[in-house]
Amino acid sequence: MENQPQNNQEQEVDLVPVFVWISNGFKNIFTGVGNLLKGIGHFLILFLIFIQKNLIIIAITSIAGIALGWYLNLKSGDQFTAQIVVQPNFKSAGQLISNINYYQSLVEQEDFEKLSQELNTSEDKTSKITSLSIRPEFNDTELLEEYDQLARKSDTMALENFTFEGFKAAKRDQDYQYQLIEVASKDRTVLENLIDDVIRVKENSIIKSEQQALKETADFDLKSMSYQLIELDSLIAAYQTAIKSSDVQGGNGTNLYLGDQKPSEALKNLFDQKRNILYQMSSVRQDKYSYSSTINVVSQYIKKGVIEKKHYRLKGAFIGLGFGLLIALFPLVWRFLKNYEKQNA
Repeated sequence: MENQPQNNQEQEVDLVPVFVWISNGFKNIFTGVGNLLKGIGHFLILFLIFIQKNLIIIAITSIAGIALGWYLNLKSGDQFTAQIVVQPNFKSAGQLISNINYYQSLVEQEDFEKLSQELNTSEDKTSKITSLSIRPEFNDTELLEEYDQLARKSDTMALENFTFEGFKAAKRDQDYQYQLIEVASKDRTVLENLIDDVIRVKENSIIKSEQQALKETADFDLKSMSYQLIELDSLIAAYQTAIKSSDVQGGNGTNLYLGDQKPSEALKNLFDQKRNILYQMSSVRQDKYSYSSTINVVSQYIKKGVIEKKHYRLKGAFIGLGFGLLIALFPLVWRFLKNYEKQNA
């Protein structure tokens, strides 16, 4: 019993180095954070001093950049841009993308004679075109629905390592259902006259065979579903006749009682099947009518200026500021290199 207070005192003494180590750790942390803040503050002060000494150069280059951006923004308003959303059919998206990129290359080379031959128009009109571009038009909701349809048709084991992000990354530009085409020109009338020629795709053997196969499939599906509707109507009429002539209690309504006296929902199921077939027929008809042309135009409009906001003035200001900083830093870097050479000579 006499040794117990002495043991407690020894345990308390042994904990002292632990608290000292913890306090030193906190001191080092606060010291490091303080030094970091001091370094950041010192750097900011040096940067402000640098700006103060070279304020004239930086201001001149920044103003020049803003002026250049204002000029480019003003020039962009002198042109018109047509934005067309199209739906390529019969695997023609790849050919359409190649055509637009080829037309753009002719514009960059200023080969308007060749471009006029491709678009079946005069060289004077094609010389007014300033740019052409094409890109897929989609959103993640549409891709998610497409991925869901693929998942329902595929094996579960095959989808374990094929995520939605992987599905999205694997799609090529020509695999998307819709494509967005932008054509810029100095003349609005030129855009109105050339849009149909720009999006036109020549029908090759593959496109023709694909078109014929899809039309024949649509016709066969419509005939098959029409026959199914006739059969369903016959069954529905037979069930209705049986229900009306039935003397079994509870036989009124849409339920038909069989020999085991259990109600059957066969009539209701027949109506559901008929509703489903009618919906499928409507979808097949829409597909059939869309197969009448290789490229379907979904939307189209022409706007003065550029469609996308280029932010020319803001970009010009940043470019001017960066150029001014480079000019101001050049003497400092030059003196540093000279002094470094003398010190290490």
